[in-house]
Amino acid sequence: MAQGIEDESRPVSAWEMTATGAGALAPRRTIGPGLVLAVGFLLLVIVVSLLAPVVAPYDPVRQDLTLKIAGPSPQHLLGTDNLGRDVLSRLIWGARPALVGVVIAIGTASIIGLPWGLIAGYAGGLADLILMRIADALLVLPGLVLAIAITGSLGPSTASAMTAVGFIFSPVVARVMRSGVLTVRDREYVVVSRMYGLPPRHRMLQHVLPNALSPVVIQITLLAGLSLLVETGLGFLGIGVQPPQPSWGDSLASSYQFILVAPTATLAPGTTVVLAVLAIYRIGDALRNRLDLPV
Repeated sequence: MAQGIEDESRPVSAWEMTATGAGALAPRRTIGPGLVLAVGFLLLVIVVSLLAPVVAPYDPVRQDLTLKIAGPSPQHLLGTDNLGRDVLSRLIWGARPALVGVVIAIGTASIIGLPWGLIAGYAGGLADLILMRIADALLVLPGLVLAIAITGSLGPSTASAMTAVGFIFSPVVARVMRSGVLTVRDREYVVVSRMYGLPPRHRMLQHVLPNALSPVVIQITLLAGLSLLVETGLGFLGIGVQPPQPSWGDSLASSYQFILVAPTATLAPGTTVVLAVLAIYRIGDALRNRLDLPV
């Protein structure tokens, strides 16, 4: 009996509660093999892109027509493309415009979308109505077509193309930011700051903005993956990085016709893009779980 009483009074751990059905009280394990692999792969891409002059075995634009469409070999680990350029070297150097493009797109979307959604959500009323109708109007437009049109007017380059992409993504960031602001603008600490006579700008930046950013962080990770896909697509269409400079999109465009003869020239950049996007989404999923956001 004493043993039974002792067992009943013993504190039960959260993991034991999970085993007995009280899973709601168990902590969520957000660090797993998938997340470790995702973070490791993205860090590898970033480090390799920064060290491209050191780790790339060949000049990515140097052509050797005597070795065109060659398969993997000790000299060319991933083979060569239709112009005899080393696939591995172009893959390594192509990471640079891809990462720069993602940073430009996300930076542009954040610079425009965060204050847009913050003002709309905090001000409310007519200002909110006008700002959100503008966002709705931009969201109706086909994003990729609008990006191509803007890039065509600004000139083909990574900076102009991804700035256009960031502008297209900004209404999405604004809407998510507005939703976060609406959940916190009437909370006690905001009301108390208003009672103390703090100016609206101070309340928005010091109390509302930091507490409304969680859903925006998740959305930005999703847009980062989408930005990488768009950058690759624009490079494939010849609107982003201009040949002969290496990019993953240009590598796909110049090699997909020879996929049966030299598959590594197409599979290497294509697989890298897919893995990078999946890694970004896996990190975003882990952030969502960490921040306790709904699916």
